[in-house]
Amino acid sequence: MSTGAPAPSAHDEARLRHIDALRGIAALLVLWRHVADAYVGLGPGVSGRWLAGIADSIDVGRIGVVAFFLISGYVIPFSIRPERTAPVGTFLIKRFFRIYPAYWLSIPLGAFATCWLWGRPFGVREFLVNLTLLQDFFGVTAAEGLYWTLLVEWAFYLLCVVLLLCGSLGRPRHLLALSIMFTLAYSVEMFVRWSTGASLIGSKAAFAFLNLSLMLVGTLYRMVVDQASSAGGRLRTALSGLLLWHLLALPLGATWAIGFEGNATIPYAIGLTLFLLGTSVVRIRSTLTDRLGRISYSIYLFHPVVFMVLLWCLLRLPVESALRSQHLAVYLLVNALLTVVLAAFVHRWVERPGMELGRRCARAWSRLRLRAPERPVGVPVAGLSGEHQPGA
Repeated sequence: MSTGAPAPSAHDEARLRHIDALRGIAALLVLWRHVADAYVGLGPGVSGRWLAGIADSIDVGRIGVVAFFLISGYVIPFSIRPERTAPVGTFLIKRFFRIYPAYWLSIPLGAFATCWLWGRPFGVREFLVNLTLLQDFFGVTAAEGLYWTLLVEWAFYLLCVVLLLCGSLGRPRHLLALSIMFTLAYSVEMFVRWSTGASLIGSKAAFAFLNLSLMLVGTLYRMVVDQASSAGGRLRTALSGLLLWHLLALPLGATWAIGFEGNATIPYAIGLTLFLLGTSVVRIRSTLTDRLGRISYSIYLFHPVVFMVLLWCLLRLPVESALRSQHLAVYLLVNALLTVVLAAFVHRWVERPGMELGRRCARAWSRLRLRAPERPVGVPVAGLSGEHQPGA
């Protein structure tokens, strides 16, 4: 009988080293885009501008974000263990403590680096709303512009919970149907927008559907391909068709309609290609990528703190200064090294203690639920009709 959640692979630990490598690459791609954009304008003496040109033309930052979303789909649903006590509560507790401690630290540091240092307003209201991660809903300035991706992550966590409760999280056909629906919602919105200029659901909603669709693609890829699932040929064919839609149909259609510049479907396709290569063709496993993968969340969160503070310092120097006339690769390397050092510190002193606290809280919640009196199967829950009784 299905538990409603995907079964973990027997070789998860060995396999996930290549996922850590992908995490590290994704984080560095985001850093590349942001640093290149900011430092190319330091002065006329900056060389290596082609690095900024590449980062901008294919949007390497978006490629990294897409890879992160696919990795979440590949990993997160398999961390829910429905056979254990209170699986939903323990899952959400662990995710909360995985995301929020480092995120909370990034708010004052990010506000300092992106706002206060430059004389931009960021007051108590902005600070408090940022603590909730709901600043986009309240129209409040984010301490860092990349926080929207964390909200997408939480949307996926909640979607996983809903799918688990519906008994669909471990059913590839259900996930495929949902991913196709999300993809169609995005595709219809974009084709209407490209052809008529009108909007049906708005670009934010469309991209939310696209991101969730790709996260489910990450889950499906692991279930159907990596785990050598017994899924039938039709399911594999349908998944291949969905992949081809994202890899070819959408980019070609968008390029025909709006051209290459500003075409978001291209970095999405490249991000998906990077994910497929990293999980199937070139599985990188090394000590360096293991370490980068472990601290990738902090690299992602804190690289703006490093590059914005360093940029502020450099802009205080005369434009003819040698420090403002380096090759762009030098600025990328310096920022990457400083970010890795800061990220390693945050991982050691914030992320790891936060994850351990989350595990302890999850175990406490599990014990509490285990001691709670169980409702006999078949007894209606107040407010629900008979056909929705527990165990039905």
